Amino acid sequence: MYADMKSKNADILSIAVDLQGPDKSRPYHEEAGAEFTTVVDEENALARTFGYRAIPNGILIDEEGNIQFQQYGGFDIKKDETQGLVSAFISSGQVAGESPESVGGPASDHFERGLALYQEGDDEGALAIWREGIAIDPENWNMRKQLWAVENPDKFYSGKVDYTWQREQVEQGK
Repeated sequence: MYADMKSKNADILSIAVDLQGPDKSRPYHEEAGAEFTTVVDEENALARTFGYRAIPNGILIDEEGNIQFQQYGGFDIKKDETQGLVSAFISSGQVAGESPESVGGPASDHFERGLALYQEGDDEGALAIWREGIAIDPENWNMRKQLWAVENPDKFYSGKVDYTWQREQVEQGK
């Protein structure tokens, strides 16, 4: 799909969200053989700006820089309907229908406070703040996954991400 997009003068910018930096996400980009650019948001700047609580997200921007579509959480290019949406946008510059709504969530400040502590080297303080935030906003997957990645790096950074383990954590209320 990316080759087809490039032939129509469209491009992809992928933004990984990982507080531990680009060295953690780079192997996944390389393993996928991705030809598009991926940058890393270590500061949670985009979630703060756009108010999303989960990834993957999709934002379609026209040639003038106007956002034509945005979906926060659940944007999956492997789904037929998402591929159709993207293909139609590339062909016409238009998107049919409306973008799903974005919601910042009641605990976005917890993510930021935890991030500040994490960057200062206070991992335990960051984890405590993130746990409080998850208790307030269990749908904040950005915060949940960063907490899990700090506590259990082997489930995220040792080859494949362990999605089975993640489902088990949710079922156990963690």
